[in-house]
Amino acid sequence: MRRKPTKRCIWLFLAVFSYLWISCVPQDAPKEEHKYFVEELATIDYTFEEGLRTYMSNFDLEVTDPTLQKIIEFVDDALYTQLRIVTLSYNTFDPFGNPVLGTGAFVYPLDLKVQGVIELPPLADLDQETSPSLTAERGRFYEEAAPSLLKYITITPDMLGVRYTRHMPRPYLHVANNGMVAYHMRKAVEEYLWEKEQYKLSSKSLILGYSLGGSSALAMAKYYTENPTGIRVDKVFTGGGVYDGLAAFKAFARTEKNDYLAIPWIIITMDYYYQLGLDYSKIFTNGMENPVNSSNPEEGGDGYAYWFNGTHGSGSLHRRWGSDLRNYMHEDFFSDEPKGEFAKLTDCMKENSLALNWTPSPLLDIHLIHTHEDTFVPVECADLLYKAYKEKGCSIQYIRTTGAHHNAAFELIITSLFYLLLK
Repeated sequence: MRRKPTKRCIWLFLAVFSYLWISCVPQDAPKEEHKYFVEELATIDYTFEEGLRTYMSNFDLEVTDPTLQKIIEFVDDALYTQLRIVTLSYNTFDPFGNPVLGTGAFVYPLDLKVQGVIELPPLADLDQETSPSLTAERGRFYEEAAPSLLKYITITPDMLGVRYTRHMPRPYLHVANNGMVAYHMRKAVEEYLWEKEQYKLSSKSLILGYSLGGSSALAMAKYYTENPTGIRVDKVFTGGGVYDGLAAFKAFARTEKNDYLAIPWIIITMDYYYQLGLDYSKIFTNGMENPVNSSNPEEGGDGYAYWFNGTHGSGSLHRRWGSDLRNYMHEDFFSDEPKGEFAKLTDCMKENSLALNWTPSPLLDIHLIHTHEDTFVPVECADLLYKAYKEKGCSIQYIRTTGAHHNAAFELIITSLFYLLLK
């Protein structure tokens, strides 16, 4: 379910855009031969108006107000902003260290008068048929590309588990791999822009992510600051994320409710990449434990192997299994402490805890938002992150807001837009 942006949000968006100052990044000497960029898969050009309208259509929203229509047309005519979306493939590695082809999408203004670089990890859809690059190639202005309307270069890796790596589950919450794959995407964009436009990409990024992309945003910042990447990140906007898997599981076990069926995907992912050898008959129940990739329960199907084979989105998963975790999670899941097969997840969950296993530099400013009414990702994840980072002396601001999961997403967007304006 999506919450439609209000007219006020659109006005604020246009106000921010109208006041942003245009600047360029100077050119430099050529780089070495491609190490990351492999192939340009598609390019799609938009004007500001086309991009905004296409973006709004993602929310089934059209501009009907005559005054607002005139403002959009005026901004489009005055600034003549032309944007190019590029989808590409690039060299990276899977969590086992094997070389694989990653894919992603990025957007840049064709006049190369760039405000800066913003990196946005994907929102992490539950199916493997949806990704920013695939969405772009279907003629849609994918959601993560919104800052490009403000003339920022926006970079969004698909992460693994789609296209050329569809044979493996998406490595949700795999901190090290998500950070590395995002970095390699950035390097591919750098090589592409130099080859095609003789444009040198800035070494500074602002990172913005929400929902499962919220934890990926911090994973990217962690990778950039702990490795000799040459990338400087001094601001991260993150919200609605799973910053500690065990904290999320514990909160879900308490409420016994989840409106976004990511729990099975996360368990399947951890089992695959950490080779845990889980017994799914002691993980799931009521048919979800069925291991055959078939819709027929009489064949041993209609369980996790079918519903999480990458072809089913969050809507169809919710219609089949509902919000009540008792419908498909084994009784051991609801224990106060990890029990039975769930105890096997403890070590890999702790290893990938951003709340407990990373101390950001005090020079990295983290803006955190989460709603305490969230039924997709429990607010306890953000509470733990904020408490842990404050105790470590990190620079972190926390807005614990109200409303549904998507309400907090729009609040994060507006907050980040105003930050860009003030900047």
